[in-house]
Amino acid sequence: MTHSSSSSFATGRRLRAALALTGASLALIALAGCAPAGDTEPTASATAKPSSTATSAPTASAEPTASATPEPVAEGTAVDKSCDQVLTADDVYEINPNYSPDPGYSATSDTAVTATTYSGVSCGWINQSSGEVIEVSLAMPNEALANTLKDAALAGGEIVPTYGSAPEVEGYFSADTGTAQVFSGGYWVAVTSPDMIEPGDAERIVSTVLGNL
Repeated sequence: MTHSSSSSFATGRRLRAALALTGASLALIALAGCAPAGDTEPTASATAKPSSTATSAPTASAEPTASATPEPVAEGTAVDKSCDQVLTADDVYEINPNYSPDPGYSATSDTAVTATTYSGVSCGWINQSSGEVIEVSLAMPNEALANTLKDAALAGGEIVPTYGSAPEVEGYFSADTGTAQVFSGGYWVAVTSPDMIEPGDAERIVSTVLGNL
């Protein structure tokens, strides 16, 4: 009996000790769960970093724009030739003895008016039989004027290689106006006549004028 009582007592003591430990643990857990809010560590508030002041890059100063190059002005140099030097009396007689200087001549064709406008000369010879007049004009255009005249000659006619060898001589002919034009040695020669209907009709006059320059 004594052994049984001792064994029961030991067993009960162990159970109490286990229950005591268990109760202590539960009490600690409960105390931890009921901790006041003030005991919790405050969360660190995010501190905004001061924004750096944006510094704009210095604006590059605009380079000065180059001034536009002025267009070259069309001009002509004064021609130092008279009509009887452009075509002498002998020249006219050899070309056609029926022609003589026109005493009442004034520039009428576009080429003749242009030549006189730019310090050139314009001369007229009249056919004694038909009354038709041949106009021969001579001018010394600068590059700007020469280019304009060449463009107009090509637009209104055709290139004629038989008036001379290129590039020393540039020839054009317009059947619409009966006008031959030649550029050679800084001169512009224009021959106009209603009797001229093809380039060959002006060849002799053109070659003679060019020979007198």
